[in-house]
Amino acid sequence: MSFQTLSYRPSENGVAHIAIDVEGKSVNVLTPELHRELGEVARCLAADDTVSGAIVYSAKSSFMAGGDLNRIVRYYDDQRSPEQAYSESQTYTQSLRALETCGKPVAVAINGTALGGGLELALACHHRIVANDASIRLGLPEVTLGLIPGGGGTQRLPRITGIAKAASLILQGERLTPEQALEIGLVDQAVPADDLIETAEKWVLGEPDPQQPWDVRGFRIPGGSGLNDMKIGRLFQQLTATVAAEYRYNYPAPVAALRCLFNGTTIKSMDQALAVETREFSALTRDPVARNMIRTLFINRAGVKIRELLSDAASEQLKQRCLDAYVRQGIAMAAAGIEPQRIENIAFSAGLVDGPLALAEENTHRKPQSRSDLASADIRDRLMCAQVLAACQCWEEDIIDPVHADLASHFGWGFPSYTGGVMSYVDTLGLNRFIALCDDLTSRTGAALEPSSWLRERAQDEDRIYPPPD
Repeated sequence: MSFQTLSYRPSENGVAHIAIDVEGKSVNVLTPELHRELGEVARCLAADDTVSGAIVYSAKSSFMAGGDLNRIVRYYDDQRSPEQAYSESQTYTQSLRALETCGKPVAVAINGTALGGGLELALACHHRIVANDASIRLGLPEVTLGLIPGGGGTQRLPRITGIAKAASLILQGERLTPEQALEIGLVDQAVPADDLIETAEKWVLGEPDPQQPWDVRGFRIPGGSGLNDMKIGRLFQQLTATVAAEYRYNYPAPVAALRCLFNGTTIKSMDQALAVETREFSALTRDPVARNMIRTLFINRAGVKIRELLSDAASEQLKQRCLDAYVRQGIAMAAAGIEPQRIENIAFSAGLVDGPLALAEENTHRKPQSRSDLASADIRDRLMCAQVLAACQCWEEDIIDPVHADLASHFGWGFPSYTGGVMSYVDTLGLNRFIALCDDLTSRTGAALEPSSWLRERAQDEDRIYPPPD
């Protein structure tokens, strides 16, 4: 059979060689073609009477970098239905499941860094061998992208390392060296790079059991599973509290990862457990947070030297004007009778590093003449929109463009990454909804958030700031 992203070659010793080589890419990344072709090659392997097993390796200098971020960032704007998102998300999962249940042993030879979907491919193989090169990194960093592992990582990893270690690796996006991976059982062997293929072939020729441990009747997850297990129940409570404190409910991915880890591991059937993960993953691909984080923190950041950007006069002016507007909004709300500590707490819950009153130079803690019970959502919106409007004014005056404004706002003063930055905040709502929000806050709460006529005119022509993805 002929493939676009990999090759299948039976060898004389009865071991098939599956080499991954995504065309047109300097490193292997997951593409829809690779998603599908891995399943096709798994079925080819199962039907090939000339081989007893297979080895999987990369034809490039590294193993696999994970998903294609330029493709993933388009998911949100594609406005896919939940059913379509689920269907597209399960292709890779089904292909890896076909590989690990093909009835023949499959070893993977990891010659370089394997992240995200690359490591998930390795986890679906029956034996994992890595080159003992200290520069190699193995990990599942999807949470740092606003996603979760979507190719079985939230289910296979805890069945290998136990739930506690898997939770740490997934929630923190840790990247392990081969030595660290070997220590926790993430890989089975670490050998010199020149010995990878030979070692993998030798393992397959030893006629090992072609069944994953979790598919063997009576398998139990190391360290226990299920909320009826008191130790696991306490772990879940602890991690839930930690995620709430660290992410303040603004990031859906860590919560989704916890649900996968705990709900999926209570299910004995791997296929049903994988369905839990696919539901969670596909929902995240339809959420703007993943789009915002990937676009700003990875795609827009590529090639930009952050230190130089932040020292640029335009970024300094952007920062000063945004923070001045933020502080003024906080002072105005405090003067209108809103409890100062409440303002600060809501700023913190929104993911902002410092409260506006903490940044204010004047004493804002004097008692106001009257007390206001403004809704928390209104306080939050006023604090965010004040900064964003100031950024839009900088854009209008051609001081800074949206891409660099997003980068400068996040890396310069900690504007929350889940928004993607000050301009992505607008882009997520759409210009017209953002303008309507500012007008509503101004009329109802006296927020003094008046969008300029330039911004209103622009919204009539185009509702978004960033161009639609190709």
